[in-house]
Amino acid sequence: MLTVQTAGGAPSSNQPLQTGSLFTPRQVLKRYCGVWSGYALASGFLFGVYPIFLHTRGLNQFQIDSVLAVYFTVTFLTDVPTGAFADTLGRRRSFMLGCSVRALAFLVYFFAYHYPMFLLAEFIDGIGTTFCNGSIDAWGVDALDDAGYTGLKDRLFWRISQLMNLGFMVSAVIGAYVADVDIAWPWLLGAVGYLINAVFVARLMHERPQRHAAPKLAEIPALIGKRVIAGLRLGFGLRTLLLLSLANGIFFAAWAPYWLEWPQFFNESYGVGVWVVGWVYAVFTIARMIGAELMIQTAGSREGRPNRLVVMTVALAVLMYAGGCTGHHNTLALIIFATLNACMGAVLPFVQSWVNEEIEADQRATLLSFRSTLETLGGSIGLLVTGAIADRGGIPSAWRFAGILTLAALPCYLALRKVRSSDERELTGTPGAPEQA
Repeated sequence: MLTVQTAGGAPSSNQPLQTGSLFTPRQVLKRYCGVWSGYALASGFLFGVYPIFLHTRGLNQFQIDSVLAVYFTVTFLTDVPTGAFADTLGRRRSFMLGCSVRALAFLVYFFAYHYPMFLLAEFIDGIGTTFCNGSIDAWGVDALDDAGYTGLKDRLFWRISQLMNLGFMVSAVIGAYVADVDIAWPWLLGAVGYLINAVFVARLMHERPQRHAAPKLAEIPALIGKRVIAGLRLGFGLRTLLLLSLANGIFFAAWAPYWLEWPQFFNESYGVGVWVVGWVYAVFTIARMIGAELMIQTAGSREGRPNRLVVMTVALAVLMYAGGCTGHHNTLALIIFATLNACMGAVLPFVQSWVNEEIEADQRATLLSFRSTLETLGGSIGLLVTGAIADRGGIPSAWRFAGILTLAALPCYLALRKVRSSDERELTGTPGAPEQA
């Protein structure tokens, strides 16, 4: 169970500790989880059926991957500016705008039948996503700090990850059954879900008025431009943040194609209907939740983080490669990929928590968008490369390539071990060794 800690290390009281906050840490946690749950429910209707939908519209694997590559390219170009928008004009406004734009993109998808229309829909959806990227976590982490929450947030992000995965799972199963009736209807469900988030769920994101006093309209472009430049300079200057973001970019390059390919693999292998993809996704989601729970129960000190990430990266690479060697053995592939998802559920929120600790509140949304920028750049490149590999050698060959590519993240985590060691020496003043007990 997650325990809310105050600045003194004791469980929180019924009153916020900081005068700038209107809520206790526990109240903020409930709102934080509520926003992520609502957003996850709206997003999950397409999980699993998305590549199958594009395949039924006549796209080959490279075209399917290129459609998502457009999405990643747009988010790469707009993530930092929209993060700066959130830091300048407010995270709640950014979230509402993003959900509204994503709803429009889903409606375009609902009516689309041709490749150019899919590209247009992904262009719109990429912009909408960037307005949401970072704004939820930036708001939530700052609100927790204002309310007096202190200490490591690893367990918090793993719990939120579990709630998100639960929301994804529920809506993905619903979307898969709806897709058996009409493959385009999940898009309509998603559009409605995002509009509900924009109108109702966003009300949970209460912000202090003095933090985001609205500037004059003519001042907005200059303010956002200054934040973009400052955010990029700071992002490349913070070595830990840069290394974590680069590693995540490599992960996205390796895994983004897999997320599009496994639904087609299992749909064609089982051949019983699109609904089976929803249940396979449910199995994978439960595995991610178990992975997060194991990390919650075994979480250690800050110093051990790089070593744990090194071990998990090797495990992810081996599992991905093994998945590409299963051929058409459905049960074996299901077991391997369920284990792979358990590792993903452990790693991703772990990194997310660490990233949030490295950045200051005033630039949080901008720097979270900086991280997302490197992730989407990696995803765009990986989609195009592995899409071509899958069309020529089949989906399993693309998975084997992804397993090898995953290992490229190892140097980033090995470098983080040196960064942590250097930080310890600076704090203790010892030139050659960490502080002695």
